[in-house]
Amino acid sequence: MRIRAVAVAIQEGHLLVMHRRKDGRTYCVLPGGGIEPGENPQEACLRELAEETGLDGTIEALLPVALCPEAPALYFAVRTAFDPPSLGGPEAERSSGANTYQPAWVPLGRFEESRLVPHGAREAVGIAVARHDGAPGGGS
Repeated sequence: MRIRAVAVAIQEGHLLVMHRRKDGRTYCVLPGGGIEPGENPQEACLRELAEETGLDGTIEALLPVALCPEAPALYFAVRTAFDPPSLGGPEAERSSGANTYQPAWVPLGRFEESRLVPHGAREAVGIAVARHDGAPGGGS
């Protein structure tokens, strides 16, 4: 199983997520995916962010989230423009009526309603929010 590199992007009080509908389930994940051969985790994170959302980003920090054996991932706080995301990459090709991907900014106040999975993603968002709120100037 490949380790995933995952973007935790918080801008203007919103979290960037991928709304998913698959096999009758509705949930959200963070933009991210597998690290390709010859690619470092930071490069993979930014590549996946661009492919899945059309947004470019800058890595700010690796978030201290323990690796989960079932879904190993490295979570990175990422700064990106608060622009409308657009689906691209392999997710756009795989998207169908029964398997949808929709990138979107979700207000942090409604984050708990988003059904974000896996648990490590929720933990990473909590760390990023605390880090963001503690930034000089109160974050953005």
